[in-house]
Amino acid sequence: MKKIFKYAFLAALAFGVSSCDSYFDVELEQNIPTNEAYKSVQDVQNGMIGAYYTLGTYRFYGRNVVALGDMASDLATASSSSGHFVSINTYDLSDTDGDIEAIWSYGYKLVDKCVRTIQGAEAIEAQATALNLSEKDLAIISSCKSQCYALRALATFIMTNIYALPYQPGQANEQLGVCLLDKEPLQPFVNIKRSTVKQCYDQVLADIVKAKELYAGEIVMNGAPQFYFNEAAIYALEARVNLFMGNYAAAKEAAQTAIEKRKSGDVSNEIYVTMWSSTAITNEDIFTISKSDDDNLSANALNTLYGSYGGTVSNTVKNAFASEDIRAAVLNQTAYKFCGTSTSQATSNIPVFRKSEMYLIIAECEARMPEGTVEAAQKALFYTAKRNAALKETDLPQTKEELIDFIAEERVRELYQEGHRWFDARRNGMILNSSNYSEFDVAKFVYPIPAAEINAGFCEQQNEGWEDALPSK
Repeated sequence: MKKIFKYAFLAALAFGVSSCDSYFDVELEQNIPTNEAYKSVQDVQNGMIGAYYTLGTYRFYGRNVVALGDMASDLATASSSSGHFVSINTYDLSDTDGDIEAIWSYGYKLVDKCVRTIQGAEAIEAQATALNLSEKDLAIISSCKSQCYALRALATFIMTNIYALPYQPGQANEQLGVCLLDKEPLQPFVNIKRSTVKQCYDQVLADIVKAKELYAGEIVMNGAPQFYFNEAAIYALEARVNLFMGNYAAAKEAAQTAIEKRKSGDVSNEIYVTMWSSTAITNEDIFTISKSDDDNLSANALNTLYGSYGGTVSNTVKNAFASEDIRAAVLNQTAYKFCGTSTSQATSNIPVFRKSEMYLIIAECEARMPEGTVEAAQKALFYTAKRNAALKETDLPQTKEELIDFIAEERVRELYQEGHRWFDARRNGMILNSSNYSEFDVAKFVYPIPAAEINAGFCEQQNEGWEDALPSK
């Protein structure tokens, strides 16, 4: 991981957040060893803040990951005039694609920061008596560790699903996954072998268990808990991961727990239509990446990709809504979901987990589990489907097979532009068609490990033959 290590912002995270988000080299002698960087509770908090910053950067979940989820699917079209995300949208790809390389690089920056913060926190805990740490201090450290485990789980899950072939329920899943960092952070001049997809998912689940065990409340959070990996968000991640694994009973239970932990009511139609042009937390939010005018995102915003850079939602989205569906009003008002605030068109929060996704997971699990019932699936599904005012719960499909198809369509209506479609298509074996390609079996496709990483010699295992699964034009 030489390339990633070189790009680290003060690898030990002593000061957390950097104001610069561009690539630059950091000489090894500038890096601070973890045992020197973490000497106080505040240092641990700073490390956690640095991890959140990396999650939210446009190079990772603040734009690229979310944009890929739609631009690589049949739900969005990139503008050739601007050139942004065109290679991903059209699959005219190479292993030097900048956006794919950025996701890899910043994903590992995030994982590395989490590992270093956990390691530093444990070192401080070991000196609790000597440092005269209070119960509150220890609770803060525990909470920071919990969030770092959850963040690492999320990053590993995302990267496994981009740079590895999909998890296959009931199979050995020995296909190459990504490189795992567990106890030790990135080291210079150390070759890290790729783990299997099974091993990657095993670590993700183990990290979720640790996140739940260590969760100590919202004591280190500034602002709304939904801007952090709160307890409901940990369960939401558990639900999504288990859905991808085909562990439907576990996914359903985790999704139900996430909703219960969130402790919020429904959102009115009026709030739903307007919440996309506001950075205020609503009852829908479980975990969202906070953005503000002060971020000065401009060209790097997800909004800009669909705004001045000319990206559009496809007819698959536009034709998905009945005229009475309030979600069509969102699309009709702005032509895309993230339209910015009244003071900044580039500023919108980026939702990671919403209650609507949890209800859709419950509905899908009920439809797929042998012990699940049509009635239970309909009830969960109606949470989002009722946004079509003309639809009654009794109008929903009456068989499990029809419900599964309807749920896939409902996920388009509810989650378009939020980065789910490409991942859904892969886990469900969907065949995609767009103006750029036809009959694309996306489950057989995997993105290449960036050439810069392969050439550096610290991750030598490429996804051999990845080009063979590119769609025909």
